[in-house]
Amino acid sequence: MTDPLLPGDPATLGSVRLLGRLGAGGMGRVYLGRTTGGRLVAVKTVHAHLAAEPHFRERFRREAAAARAVTGAHTAAVLDADPASPVPWLATAYLPGVTLRRAVAAAGPLDARVVRSLGAALAEALISVHGAGLVHRDLKPSNVLVTAEGPRVIDFGIARALGDDGLTAAGDVVGTPGFIAPEQITGDSPVTVAADVFALGAVLAFAATGRNPFGDGTVAILLYRAVHEEPDLADVPLEIRGLVADCLNKAPGRRPSVGAVLERTADPRAPLWWREEPLRSLVRGEEEDRPREHTAALPTKEVTATTAVAPAPRPVRDAERARRVERRRELTRRGVLVAGATGLTGLLGVSVVRGWGNPGPRGTAKGAQLTLKKGSAKPGALRWTLTADSGDIDALLLSGGTVLLHGTLSLGGDGYVRACAASDGARRWERAATLGTPGVWGAADGRLVAPDVGLPIVDVGSGKDRATADPARSQPNRWVAVADGAAISGYEDQEETRELEAVDLRTGKRRWAVELGRTQPPAVLGRTLLLAAELGWQVRGVDARSAGTLWTYEGLKDGDGQSLTTAALPDAGNFAVLTTEGELHLVRARGGERVAVAADRYGVTPGATAVGAADGAGLLVTAGRLHGFDPAGAKPLWPSRPTLGVETSWRRGTGGARGPVSAGGLVLHWSKADTLEAVDLRSGEARWARRLTGIAKVPPVVTGGTVHVASGDICTALRLADGTPLRTWSLPGIIDELASDASGWYGRVGTSEVRAYNPVDG
Repeated sequence: MTDPLLPGDPATLGSVRLLGRLGAGGMGRVYLGRTTGGRLVAVKTVHAHLAAEPHFRERFRREAAAARAVTGAHTAAVLDADPASPVPWLATAYLPGVTLRRAVAAAGPLDARVVRSLGAALAEALISVHGAGLVHRDLKPSNVLVTAEGPRVIDFGIARALGDDGLTAAGDVVGTPGFIAPEQITGDSPVTVAADVFALGAVLAFAATGRNPFGDGTVAILLYRAVHEEPDLADVPLEIRGLVADCLNKAPGRRPSVGAVLERTADPRAPLWWREEPLRSLVRGEEEDRPREHTAALPTKEVTATTAVAPAPRPVRDAERARRVERRRELTRRGVLVAGATGLTGLLGVSVVRGWGNPGPRGTAKGAQLTLKKGSAKPGALRWTLTADSGDIDALLLSGGTVLLHGTLSLGGDGYVRACAASDGARRWERAATLGTPGVWGAADGRLVAPDVGLPIVDVGSGKDRATADPARSQPNRWVAVADGAAISGYEDQEETRELEAVDLRTGKRRWAVELGRTQPPAVLGRTLLLAAELGWQVRGVDARSAGTLWTYEGLKDGDGQSLTTAALPDAGNFAVLTTEGELHLVRARGGERVAVAADRYGVTPGATAVGAADGAGLLVTAGRLHGFDPAGAKPLWPSRPTLGVETSWRRGTGGARGPVSAGGLVLHWSKADTLEAVDLRSGEARWARRLTGIAKVPPVVTGGTVHVASGDICTALRLADGTPLRTWSLPGIIDELASDASGWYGRVGTSEVRAYNPVDG
């Protein structure tokens, strides 16, 4: 737990007001702070004895300037610094999460595919660091943060500018024994980017085994082993052992480059492992444990900052949380971390982590402890609030006048799904469910499709079963999609038999079941499913009504790449297929013919790429850019624009897949972390942009002519036509989910409550 400010601690640094101390390390102390504009930051100060050394201040100044240029998706942005201050300091972005060391200690070693995905993220982070002219020099498990948005590399506090050896005293060994490279210890050769590759290999070995690759011992023993002995990689999975061994080569010149590491770890269908249990609960546990002794100025449900300094061990009231996490972990072991990030799905395809064939608890839940408080009917007023008295609320879904909630009943208890009337919050029905946030649940044709929390197909209005899965199935389905009035899922049994099954949403009867090779989540257009093989070039059109193959697309057969992500382009009657090589293919839905291939290749970013359509335009997000293209000819419609990415700008739709937010000929997206932009789909120009207080976490929602947008603990209503603010609400914590309909808007505040507000006038 963090401490209140102690005697002698500064109250402010520059324009940052310090709220409390987070910890201390070899270089100084770390504080939680708030800027004048209200943004939470982590502030690292330098110890007085270091600040008194002119050579240290000069190095700090140069490195702070370089660190501010590090802007990668997997790093913690440096926001400000003052090397000339009596207490030199540096402020970085506030990141809620847990360190990799704590995550592995709590959840156990990561499996091979997750370690590979972690390696790709760390390689991308190091590319950003090195691109700014820095060597990190202290990459280790406690400097890797697992957040709700993925892994982040933190703490450039001892980084050194490339080629700059003149400001460190001879004999200095800077870094963490067990993770620093031999050349950092012996000084026999310059410290280059190869030292970070060595540390990367050591971090991956730890993630895969839960142990340091050079074992435990005194500092002297660990330094000696790093220089003279080989690491213990016996328990590192074979799939990644070769890469880890290459990174840990004693000779810097024989280690792979960071780019080569990225090539060897890149996976276009990498799992969003940080969003699966039990890691997700660990991250959320940090949010729930936000200390309050010194945070009177903060929202009551703020999340905990984890920075370069690991938090002091909590005298675990955390024992209760540990039991809860272990309970979730046991349930999660029945599932798998699926291949395919949600950002790579088509508009109606969806990846899931729990088996439809393992429905879990049935019948009525034994009463989630939720308190309903009625509000006012005035425009813009709070209409009702549902607060979790015990357990939590971890997901919200809005469907046809019904608000669906998922959560846990009590500490260590089972899960539930409750349906409430959107008008007044009154309970309509409640069902027992498995634990784990339903990241892919959705509603279609008045039916709830939620296999990821163990439910059969359920009528949204009554909560009654409309289809019962085959009880013989015990393995998770690879994905679920909705097409032609049916829920279609891809299964894999213990003998690795691949099967697709369609269940009619109206009758609850199975339409068909066929064996097919393993496929990516499909794109859907009318009755046609576009199914692309997970490995290889094969892309086919399948009839959702009969499961018959309608056509096979041959356009990728002779190419170097394979399908990365797909989408339906309904206005043109085409499918879009984006390949791992960045080629955009348009395929006729009716016959499978090639319509066009984009003249230029896109710079794809696995895990952060999606294709979709809005108001007659094709849209593509990749590498931090929003592209518009002609859905009939693949030509660019306008120059690309910077975007914050898929997770914060594209909403989950039917079945859980993501699609762009659009209305009135505009596509709405976060161009920056605090700026919402409305782009004209015809011209590509910004019709308006609105800078808001707080940081983007969830996509905006549109109903009629009003846009609701959440940034931190603030929700703002904007006029769609011109972005004019209509009203602002301040909630008691971070808004984790947002929805709206004609009756108003709905926000989930952390895991504690859901609030419903009336629409505003104007």
